[in-house]
Amino acid sequence: MKPIKSLSFIANWSLRIAILLFMAANYGLLFQSIDFSHIDLSTLIAFVYCLCGLLLFIGGLQKNASLSVISALLIFLLSVYFLVVNYKGHIFEVSFVIYFFPTTIALHFLANGNK
Repeated sequence: MKPIKSLSFIANWSLRIAILLFMAANYGLLFQSIDFSHIDLSTLIAFVYCLCGLLLFIGGLQKNASLSVISALLIFLLSVYFLVVNYKGHIFEVSFVIYFFPTTIALHFLANGNK
């Protein structure tokens, strides 16, 4: 059976939406209670992470793939950082596995751009 290539457009946008939903679910409460007088490094990293997710979504609206590729690179690197930080000796920990999904989605857009 041949793959349905016409669904790749919907699949790519579904992945972009999944990144946004992941970041909103993980960091929505954090951003609602930000104290701007005392921003720590983890909050700043989370802000950059979510900003890159938004830029990945916006990059899909452009013909040039450079914004998608750059934001995917940053999401990939920050996801690997979160994987390392959340590794507790077992790869089946939920706190570890949850960051594997944005890592693979970012790797997809890093390799394929807006295709």
